[in-house]
Amino acid sequence: EALEIPAGGTVVLKPGSDHVMLMGLKAPLKKGTRFELSLTFDKSGTVVIPVQVQKAGARSYKATE
Repeated sequence: EALEIPAGGTVVLKPGSDHVMLMGLKAPLKKGTRFELSLTFDKSGTVVIPVQVQKAGARSYKATE
């Protein structure tokens, strides 16, 4: 599914709203694990963001945290 972000705009990814689900993983993710995630956009190319795994139903996470 597409997520439209206006030029110069930002978006907060959070449970119950706009979020990213990682499907088909070879191993389960553990709460607290940190890694980098590459998001590919039509116009701005690939952006790498830091991610911290939270428990299901956790509060919002801003990419700048």
